Amino acid sequence: MERAEWEKQYREQCYLPVFREYIEEMMQGQAENVRETDRKLGGCVEAFLTNLGFLQEKGKIGEIQTITISFPYALLACGEPCLLFEAYPGVPFLDDALVFREFPAPWLYPDWEQLLEKLHKETGKQGMNAVIRMPFIRSHALKSAKYILYFWSGLVKYHLHGIEKKEAYKNLKKADNFIISFGEYMDWQYPVWIARKETDIFFCEEGTDLRFCQFQKIWYEDKVFDTLVLDDCRFQECTFLNCRFAGVSLKDAEFTGCTFSGCSFQDTDLAGASFDGCKFEDVNMEAVRTYFLQGVSDSLPAAHGNAEFISCFLTRVNIRDSDFSAGYFRDCRMEAVDTGESPVSESFREALAAAPEGGG
Repeated sequence: MERAEWEKQYREQCYLPVFREYIEEMMQGQAENVRETDRKLGGCVEAFLTNLGFLQEKGKIGEIQTITISFPYALLACGEPCLLFEAYPGVPFLDDALVFREFPAPWLYPDWEQLLEKLHKETGKQGMNAVIRMPFIRSHALKSAKYILYFWSGLVKYHLHGIEKKEAYKNLKKADNFIISFGEYMDWQYPVWIARKETDIFFCEEGTDLRFCQFQKIWYEDKVFDTLVLDDCRFQECTFLNCRFAGVSLKDAEFTGCTFSGCSFQDTDLAGASFDGCKFEDVNMEAVRTYFLQGVSDSLPAAHGNAEFISCFLTRVNIRDSDFSAGYFRDCRMEAVDTGESPVSESFREALAAAPEGGG
């Protein structure tokens, strides 16, 4: 058998089953230890921001434009996984960082050595160990580690939620559009926080990056939100009257105390979005998505959580050809809500069942 055939057989019979099991156990472990991860990661971030603030106070450094949180894969190969924090006055990686600091992070890749040993044992069981040896297993697994980092790029954003309220953040001298990003060292970076100036969605230059913008008590009437990327935006006590959302991405967006009346949503992505204390009245939804993972794959995209509806009131809402299987509903009231044949989550079904005449 040719080497390529051995590697293909190893991938299908050993690597994929074992790696998928590792991913599932890792995700379950993180779900059970959210507070501990909050404490560890939050501690690292706060310590780094405090250090930067101290250096600014002493006149050693100026305003910060970008903070990158990177993972160097070489440290994983050495068995010492760490997060590298760097502060830049401009675009990261083009110049030397003003300040950098490493923080141990074994929780990023828990039991990594045990995973390698399990892959090695499975290779022996399948009779491949004469060809597929440990150096190949290590290098192959290291290449796949990036998929876990994609997963973490989404989780880090959730763990840093509310960072703008921290004293260390408030005291930091920041440039316009200050960014905190997470990703590979000297490679891709995924923004987990951007400090935006006040922006008008309908009176800004074409191509303006609207992610992470904040909107408070704005009245939108007869507006068309067409193919906009409003990921991570925050809407507080806004009113949407007779508005249409078409091809809009609202991943990880937050709506607090907002009202949607006579609105329509078409081909809209709600993965990770949250609606707290919102009202939906005479609303039509078509081809709306709430999931963040689709299909079976050995890769992971940037993770987005379930769409959440907390203490919301839905009345005369019509849902067609949509997927609310990843929608989480808590303390919501529903009247005349029709989901048609669209798949819905258990919490959605329970809310419908508790509504007058089953929601219909």
